Amino acid sequence: MLNLSYNCSKTLQLILELLDGIAPRSSFLLGGGTVLEARWHHRLSTGVSLFTSEKCMAESIDAFIQLARSETSVCGGICIEQLFVGTGVLGSTSYGEFSIFGNPNVFADARTEEEIKGTGVFAQSTPEILLRKIRARMLRTALYYSRDAYDVVVATLYAPNELKLVLDNLNPLETESLEFDRHRTDLQIRDLEDLIQPKFPQIVDNLQSFLFDVLTRRFHREDLLNILDLDQEFPH
Repeated sequence: MLNLSYNCSKTLQLILELLDGIAPRSSFLLGGGTVLEARWHHRLSTGVSLFTSEKCMAESIDAFIQLARSETSVCGGICIEQLFVGTGVLGSTSYGEFSIFGNPNVFADARTEEEIKGTGVFAQSTPEILLRKIRARMLRTALYYSRDAYDVVVATLYAPNELKLVLDNLNPLETESLEFDRHRTDLQIRDLEDLIQPKFPQIVDNLQSFLFDVLTRRFHREDLLNILDLDQEFPH
């Protein structure tokens, strides 16, 4: 069972109360850096990302549109800020941001048996989260955000086997794209100020270099352990 940080827990509670009138909780999985934080305690996460099927999102979007137009969500402290018809919803609460997206799982075993304490919602697997970060938020948009970059590098410490599985699932074109980005002089890791309470400041100081060395397999767990002066028995 996973325990979330206070703000994420409160945001998730508010969103689930809203969703209870729209779709069963079992239709949604919690993913993103919030789940990784609950597993690794490597930084502070402030947002909540829920994922469901394309069918569930398509059937729910009208309800989200009505909520966005009504006072119900406002009274509940929830603001729906952006709607992508049939695809997803972005919004915020007084505790943090949230997103709800409908798209297919990448891995067949994307759903774990880890329940988010007291919610009836289960978490995505680490490979599912990491591959979504790399494929959707990096490769598809070429936008490298600090939180995603940091999570991928820290996965080298906590989940090296899962990270290898993710990199093995990239196709040749995606691998070439990462190699190309590695040599770009105009590419910068974005929004470093959004990286809150990182456990490993040394990673933050060299985040871009570490990220592309990890993504292009030039950097391994032993290398990072040596740089951070951590014991080889560091738990993962």
